[in-house]
Amino acid sequence: MIKSTIAILAFSVAFLFAGPVSYYGELKASGNKLIGSKTGNPVQVKGVSLGWSNSTWESARFFNKTTVDAMIDGWKAEVIRTPYGQDDASNLARVKVAIDAALAKDVYVVIDWHSHNAHSQTAAATKFFSQMARDYGDKDNVIFEIYNEPTAENSGNWTNIKNYANTVVDTIRKYSDNLIIVGTPNWCQDIDVVASSPITGNNRGNIAYVLHFYAHSHNLTLGRSAGTNKVFRTAVLEVLNANLPVFVSEYGTTHSDGGCYPTQYNNCQNNYNTHNAANSDAWHAFMDENKISSVAWNINDKYEGSAFFGTVNGGTFTQTAANFTNQNMMTNSGKYIFGKLADWALTAEWRNPPPVSILSKPVAVSNMFVVNNSVVVQAFDAAELKIFNLRGSLLRKVNLEKGSHTVSLSDMPKGVYIAKISINNQMQVLNVPIK
Repeated sequence: MIKSTIAILAFSVAFLFAGPVSYYGELKASGNKLIGSKTGNPVQVKGVSLGWSNSTWESARFFNKTTVDAMIDGWKAEVIRTPYGQDDASNLARVKVAIDAALAKDVYVVIDWHSHNAHSQTAAATKFFSQMARDYGDKDNVIFEIYNEPTAENSGNWTNIKNYANTVVDTIRKYSDNLIIVGTPNWCQDIDVVASSPITGNNRGNIAYVLHFYAHSHNLTLGRSAGTNKVFRTAVLEVLNANLPVFVSEYGTTHSDGGCYPTQYNNCQNNYNTHNAANSDAWHAFMDENKISSVAWNINDKYEGSAFFGTVNGGTFTQTAANFTNQNMMTNSGKYIFGKLADWALTAEWRNPPPVSILSKPVAVSNMFVVNNSVVVQAFDAAELKIFNLRGSLLRKVNLEKGSHTVSLSDMPKGVYIAKISINNQMQVLNVPIK
């Protein structure tokens, strides 16, 4: 007789999924929310952005599997942004390495044409997204970001952006119906212009509109730059009230110049330490309230405040899994984002879905229970025992033959763990406190 039905019912089915994509499916614009094609419910995901892919930039060397894996496993990112910063073969190769690494980890990946003047690069962007849509457009993971940050100049106005977007969207739609996110004027600050004039037309659905902010410069409740007094909160709510979704594909906790290092420019010598936790907290609360997905800038060791590992002028960060999660090697901004993602992981739906019973008939396991920091199992057939922490990370796997077994966990740190026993595609789960 199974001893604890409650333990079975409390099992979090997140353990059946490798990552958020398997749980939510493809992201779809529905009204002013993104929904999961598998769940049919509103979805909010959070993650991090790589820097520019250009070979001359410090960030280019982070376009690799080690970095992507660390951001997902160590930082708990659910989405990785891959900015394609220069249209050439070496940049394309770097971006594809990062994309492939994200796909392998079952997280979302933003393929970003990282330009401030994309509307003047229509031919090149169309060629790029045609290839990306053919190569990756059938993957539920993929989000296409077709215009990073239109400048504040007239040439980057919404009319020009829309004309460009219509061409690129039509190209992508030949191969993929995946979510497309579109940059908005004035460095993606003037998002409210889309409320009265969204992108329309046949086969131009599944689109969200991009907002960028840097929390020290862009207070949620204060007026924006470029001569407008309309506050950010009001601008975003106008878009949501127009039943259009918003996606924050880049944000920082510092000054909008990225927190440049003290000797870089005459006009920003004091901006390295402009990490603003209070303003960042307000933005996070607002995004959570409205289920707006977000991506933090950026995975880099450039000596500037918004670079997660930019703590030393001229320093080079050694890319190992241990270093990536060592907070002593992070900037204040990096520590903040690391903590926010860790907190989010504790409550993210795909890691903590509603408790359900996963048993259609009694499992072939008798009396799985805990005694003296050990899991005791009587198995009626060959079984597999897995031990997880509460964040869903697999810590231990033990193959068991038919019969009675005592598996000691006394070498594990004090805390509560999850034990899952599987036999013939059936399973039983219970909490395991280690004292």
